[in-house]
Amino acid sequence: EGAFYAFFDVSAHFGKTFGPAAVSDSLTFCNALLEQAHVNLVPGVAFGAEGFVRMSFATSRATIEAGLAKLKEWLATGK
Repeated sequence: EGAFYAFFDVSAHFGKTFGPAAVSDSLTFCNALLEQAHVNLVPGVAFGAEGFVRMSFATSRATIEAGLAKLKEWLATGK
């Protein structure tokens, strides 16, 4: 009945390039992640927390694990 969220710091990835996308803030991080890995996170800037992203736990464990695996794989492509 409720929603659960995790906020985590992604600022260490600012200044990196993922595919054709340069990441400079939480919005560009989330946009590149969605376009390239099809994982949707919410930019922390929307909550006054630039440098962070928000992930919802309002889905199945299998979906969360698959999304985290895609996120891990995508993060490894950053240069």
